[in-house]
Amino acid sequence: MSYHDELVAALKDFPSGRIGPLSGTVGWTCPSNIAIVKYWGKRPVQIPMNPSLSITLDKAVTETRVDYSIDPGRKETGLSFFFEKKPAPDFEARILKVLTAVTAYLPFLKQAELTVHSRNSFPHSSGIASSASAMGALALCLCEMEEQILKQAPERKTNQETKKILKQVQDGRSSLKDEEWFFRKASFIARLGSGSASRSVYGNMALWGESKEWAGSSNEYAIPVIPVHRNLGAIRDTILIVESGAKKVSSSAGHALMQNNPFAEVRFRQAGTNLSLLKEYIASGDWKGFIEILETEALTLHAMMMTGRPGYLLMQPESLKIISLVREYRNGTGHRVGFTLDAGANVHLIYAEEDAKEIDAFIGSDLRAYCENGYFISDRMGNGPSRTGTDARKI
Repeated sequence: MSYHDELVAALKDFPSGRIGPLSGTVGWTCPSNIAIVKYWGKRPVQIPMNPSLSITLDKAVTETRVDYSIDPGRKETGLSFFFEKKPAPDFEARILKVLTAVTAYLPFLKQAELTVHSRNSFPHSSGIASSASAMGALALCLCEMEEQILKQAPERKTNQETKKILKQVQDGRSSLKDEEWFFRKASFIARLGSGSASRSVYGNMALWGESKEWAGSSNEYAIPVIPVHRNLGAIRDTILIVESGAKKVSSSAGHALMQNNPFAEVRFRQAGTNLSLLKEYIASGDWKGFIEILETEALTLHAMMMTGRPGYLLMQPESLKIISLVREYRNGTGHRVGFTLDAGANVHLIYAEEDAKEIDAFIGSDLRAYCENGYFISDRMGNGPSRTGTDARKI
């Protein structure tokens, strides 16, 4: 049984339309992530053509609060969305589309009026995947709403149908089962908003996509990567902003171009091979092997963009200069540092915490000159999302 079928079966008797009125507030902070093995190319609905593995960031987060009310008389979801305390109609429309898509798994949304407040700790168009953190935070809020509603259901209705639902909850057939179930469902829901968001609900490193090498892996949700060797337990990520502004080509358009890319099948096999190697390097703490996969994956991603039809080039001369300088520096010093890029010109510098003092100095002396207005963002691998609790009201 697919996870989709499992969720539908678990919630088919959810007492939607027969509970309420209820109201409440939930809040979550969710980080973004940077992929080491890249996901590029997908099938409907948000199913990846190859598995991917990412590092979850620490400081680059989206904070989201959802104020909700459940009215049995409502027939469709109501939504008001505010970003940085201002209405954001374009993103509101995107969120409403996501809410419609996930109603099969969260049926109470049909009777919900939602007011969503969101903010980022990082600037827009800074080379950090805001959709991953935003959709991850939203998914976590929705799953916590489900918990709150089910916990309040006995106070509202005690007939045989509700008792049946609560028995399912106790048997582990809803997100009240335990923490593992909660985050798995959140990852599934997040994926429907943004594929990479499925990985952001876990800290440190996460894997999304079915792989024979990883027990429990799935195309429908991400899983935490365990174990990670202590040598790779403290990783820095400094994002060198070569070019700010909106993407020249959307991620959705880039994924679509993989359908006709003549090298697509070779790429998907390469991702699987790289993932197998990376599993060994993560377990053994092999920085050399880790960096080799890191950089190969970044360059392959951009090669796929360039060989699409039509092809496009997102790296800028400054990006290439940074890449060249990083390799020269690593060869000359032996410090554990490598680069990766997402679908853009900005370069993520990935390096060991133990070498950070020297590498930070190198960034200031040699690399900063190639950043737009000398701008870069310092971050590191983090522990994952967190509930904001009573602090949600501050968002």
